[in-house]
Amino acid sequence: MVQRKMKIQFTLLLIILLQLFSCKSIQIPADRTFAQIPNQFTESKDSTLLPTIQWKTFFADRTLVSLIDSALQNNFDLMTAYQNIEIAKANLRFSKGMLMPTVSANAIAGVNKYGNYTQEWAGNSTTIMRDEQLIPQQLPDYLLGFSASWEADIWGKLKNQKQAAQSRYLASVEGKNWLQTNLIAEIANQYFELLAIDNQIEILKETIALQEKSLALIKIQKEAGRSNALAVKQFEAQILNAKSSAKLLTQTQLEIENNINLLAGRYPQKIERTSGNFEHFFYQKISEGIPSQLLENRPDIRMAGQELLATRFDLKSAKKAFYPSLNINSRLAFNAFSPDVLFSLPSVAYNIFGGLSAPLLNRSAIQAAFNTASAVQKSALFNYQKSIVTGFTEVYNQVKNMENLKEVYDLKNQEVNALDTAISFSNLLFQTNRADYLEVLLAQQNFQQAKLDLMQYRKQQRQSFVNLYKALGGGWR
Repeated sequence: MVQRKMKIQFTLLLIILLQLFSCKSIQIPADRTFAQIPNQFTESKDSTLLPTIQWKTFFADRTLVSLIDSALQNNFDLMTAYQNIEIAKANLRFSKGMLMPTVSANAIAGVNKYGNYTQEWAGNSTTIMRDEQLIPQQLPDYLLGFSASWEADIWGKLKNQKQAAQSRYLASVEGKNWLQTNLIAEIANQYFELLAIDNQIEILKETIALQEKSLALIKIQKEAGRSNALAVKQFEAQILNAKSSAKLLTQTQLEIENNINLLAGRYPQKIERTSGNFEHFFYQKISEGIPSQLLENRPDIRMAGQELLATRFDLKSAKKAFYPSLNINSRLAFNAFSPDVLFSLPSVAYNIFGGLSAPLLNRSAIQAAFNTASAVQKSALFNYQKSIVTGFTEVYNQVKNMENLKEVYDLKNQEVNALDTAISFSNLLFQTNRADYLEVLLAQQNFQQAKLDLMQYRKQQRQSFVNLYKALGGGWR
């Protein structure tokens, strides 16, 4: 008997050792090395990262601040992101709960009837239950108590699952922050688009007024025999072209307003604004800082980092699935055949037992789960590296874009001033018969287009300013 017991113990020990030895061959792959992030974006040595200030301080336009504030309260995508955070929080609570024993209250009532000519009937048919009463064939059974089960986390599998859930919760928070950053940038860019169109419509109205004056002069000259019907029709066509352009801009203006309203979670309505804010928009000096600050400031990079951590914990947990698991179960209850003796001390029943279980025949499924977790972890690593390179590239592009747009705007502004002078000269020369109407018409067309282009570059400057703020990770504080 003793030898048999020793053989059983030896066999169990051998199984456990084989399991542990085989698990050592399952190695977690090392992280791939990538090129380090550069020390700076441009030649600038400034290490200040302006987007750490709050967006309400960053944007000085009251109308824009009001629109953004409304969007942060009512935007549908942002509200969905908050619910994703709640889901991740619930998953975190669940994974924490898995580390604790499961305790249940039990209340059971039933009846047992053993069949004749069975072992149970033969053993109980002559057994006295109490007060010289034999056990009946139909025996009631009542139980009231508690049961508990617990998987002892001896290898840290459940702890890794909890840490993975915690990382995903933090990733959901960063996802909400990144969505907020993009939402603020999108509203600001559309707002500047709207202001640019307002000013372009004003430019077209001024051009139409100027062309109508020229048309009136051409008509007078035609009546005096100094001009002809062709000149009149040319000016009339130019005026009609400007009016149709203004009408198309009005439709675009309406659509942008409604896009902003949609982002703010409201139905189409007029957005009250002052077009003059476009030219006098308050600029804060913005510096790109150093690239390593992106890792702390950009929510998308932080989110990718948390997702990477989560996949690493998933991979560790998948490896621990090869190890034996220890489960402990217990019960403490009152158990009797009659309610009148259920709560008496002799009716107390309890049990406790534990057992090790190790996978033998289903190791291929566990191996497949491990391989999947390994591939997901590598994918998350590549995504993290991509988010870093993407962030650096976006900042670099916007810094260069702002520099180039400033030069382009200055040149275009000089062109507008030159064409403004050319219009004055063409009108004066036309009145003294030293220039024909085509020269006047061409000067007006060039001046109109140059002013529209200038407004377009001004808008691009404003949007590049916003995009740099976003690229540096501003807008979520």
